[in-house]
Amino acid sequence: MCGIFGCVGKLDYGKAAECVKRLHHRGPDGMDVRQMDGITLGHTRLAILDQSNNANQPMQDLSGRYWIVYNGEVYNFIEIKRQLESKGYHFRTQTDTEVLLYGYMEWGEELQSKCNGMWALAIWDDYEKKLFLSRDRFGVKPLYIYKQDGNFYFASEMKAFFPIMRKRTPNVRIFWNKSCMEYEATDECAIMGITKLAAGHCAVLQHNTFRIKRWWNTLDHLMEVPPTYDEQTELLRGIFLDACKIRMRSDVPVGTALSGGIDSSCVAGAMKCVSEDYLERKSNDWQHAFVAHMPDTICDETKYAEIAAHYVGIPVNRVTITPRIGVNELLKEIYMCEDPYLSNPIPYMQTYREIRESGIKVTLDGHGADELFGGYPEDLFSVCADTKIGNKQFDQIIRTYNDACINKDVTADMAIKRVIHQLKQNSRFRVNEDNYTKLDELGKRLYMKTHDTTLPTLLRCYDRFSMASGVEIRMPFMDYRIVSFAFSIPWTSKTRNGYTKAIVRDMAAPFMSDEILKRKVKIGFNPPTADWFRGEWRDFLVDTIHSKDFMECELVNALDICVDVHEFLQKEEVSFRDGVRIWRKIVPYLWKKAVIDCA
Repeated sequence: MCGIFGCVGKLDYGKAAECVKRLHHRGPDGMDVRQMDGITLGHTRLAILDQSNNANQPMQDLSGRYWIVYNGEVYNFIEIKRQLESKGYHFRTQTDTEVLLYGYMEWGEELQSKCNGMWALAIWDDYEKKLFLSRDRFGVKPLYIYKQDGNFYFASEMKAFFPIMRKRTPNVRIFWNKSCMEYEATDECAIMGITKLAAGHCAVLQHNTFRIKRWWNTLDHLMEVPPTYDEQTELLRGIFLDACKIRMRSDVPVGTALSGGIDSSCVAGAMKCVSEDYLERKSNDWQHAFVAHMPDTICDETKYAEIAAHYVGIPVNRVTITPRIGVNELLKEIYMCEDPYLSNPIPYMQTYREIRESGIKVTLDGHGADELFGGYPEDLFSVCADTKIGNKQFDQIIRTYNDACINKDVTADMAIKRVIHQLKQNSRFRVNEDNYTKLDELGKRLYMKTHDTTLPTLLRCYDRFSMASGVEIRMPFMDYRIVSFAFSIPWTSKTRNGYTKAIVRDMAAPFMSDEILKRKVKIGFNPPTADWFRGEWRDFLVDTIHSKDFMECELVNALDICVDVHEFLQKEEVSFRDGVRIWRKIVPYLWKKAVIDCA
C-alpha cells in the first residue's frame, strides 16, 4: 500500500518532490521520484511484501521500457507469477508490483481480470510514450486526475496536486446535495478541476488523447448459484474463508479492527479458522484485535467486541476514544480525510493511528457486508415494493426492522415510502444496464448502495482514515467473488427468520460466537457526536457558528444552522441522530477551512 503521483508533460523535479511529499503518510517507509522523457513518476512506500530496497518504486522492467507506480495489494499474485514464470519471465523481487508489471507486458488490459485485489496503478511505456491507468473493480483504492497548462497529472489523493494548483475552488453543487454521496458515482470531486477515474475503469493517455474504458461490471458476472439456501450458505462459506486466507498474505504482522458487530467478528473468526491452513507467504502473526472504546455512550460496543475476541482466543487492545482534541487537530484530521464525510472522523482516525503505533501495518476488516447483504434496517422495505411478497412476509419484515433499528424517529410507514421512492428513481437511472432488471427489489437497492452511494463513500473514507497513519485495510467481503455471489441470490437468502444478513450469519456459524450471531440491534461504528457537542465541544460549536467566516461561507446556510444548533443545545434530551445532523450541517465549513484555506 502506497501513494502514487505522476505527470505527463514538463514538471520541475523539486516541484514534483513537493507533490509526492504530500503523500508521505500513505507510504512512510520510503519515497522516490523518477523523471524520463515526457513523464515524472513519484511513489511513497508502505513496505508489506518484500521489504528490501529491491522492491522500491517507481519500478522498471529488465528491458528498461516499462515503469510502474502502484498502490494496493493483489492477493493472488503468487499464482499469477507462476503463470508468468512458465512463459519465461524472471523476477528480481518477491512483490506483487513486479508481477503486475510483467503481467501487463504479457496480457495488456486483460491482466485486470486475472487479479483478485485492490489497486490503483500507472504503467508507462517509454517506447510508445503511452500511459496506462487502472483502478480496481469497486474503487477500494483511489485515483485522481488533474490537468493544467497542457500537463496531465494523477495521484492517490487530491492534496498531491496542491503544490502545482494555482487556485482551489470548492465544488459547491455537491455540498448542497443533502446526502453528499451521490457524486461518488460520477467523476466529480469536492474541488473543481479535479476528477477521478471511476471504479472498474482503466484509461490510456497517448499523443494527447485520453481514452477511458470500463473493464468491470458486476452485472456481467452474476453466478449460477445452488437452488437451496443450505447449499448457498456452504458456497459462501468456502469463498469467504478463501478470501480471508489470501488476504493474510503479508511479510509483516496482521491485525483486525473489531467492533463487535456481525461483520468484523465474522472476519476475526475466519482468520482463526484458516490460520492453520497452508498458504504461501501467509502471516502467522495475526492475533491483534483493536477495539474502539467509547465509554458510557450508546455507541460503545466494547462488550461485544471482547466477546468476539475471547471466542477467537486473541487479546484485545482497547483504543479509548475521547473528545479531548482541539479544533486545530480536528482540522488536521479533516484535511487528511480530504473529502467531506457524514460523520465525525476522530474515532476512526484515532483507531488506525493507535494500530500503527502498535506496530501493525495491515488489518482485515468487515466493510462491505451491510451493503451487499442488506444489513441496514431501512433497506428491508425495498422488499415491500415486490408485488410477489405476501402478508406474512410483510409482517416479518416490519418485525425485523423494529428489532434492528435504533432510530425510532423513522417509522416503518415513513421508511417504506422513502425506499420505494428511491427505487423508482434508481430504476430510471439503471434501466439500460443489462441484468439490472433481473434483480429483485432488494437487490436493486443494494446494487445502488454498493456501486454508487454508501459503499463507495465508506471505501473512500476508510482509505483516508487508515492511510493517514500508514495502515492498509484489507476487506474480505469486497472479494469480487463474494460481490458477484451477493447479487446472484434472492432477497429471501438475505433476510429470513427475523434476521438481517441471514446468510452471512449462517455462513459464519461454525467460527463465530452464538451471542454475536444472534444480535439484532444495528448500531455500527459511530462517534457520540451529540454528547460531544453538548459537552467538551460546546464552546467550539457555538464559536464556530457565530464566526464571521461561517456566516460568509457559501457552502452552508448559516442562519438556518444557528437556529438548529441553539434548539439542539437547549433540548433536555437528544438522540444520536441529532448529533449527526448538526455535524453534517457544519462540516462543509470545516472542510473548506481545512482543505481549501490551508497552505
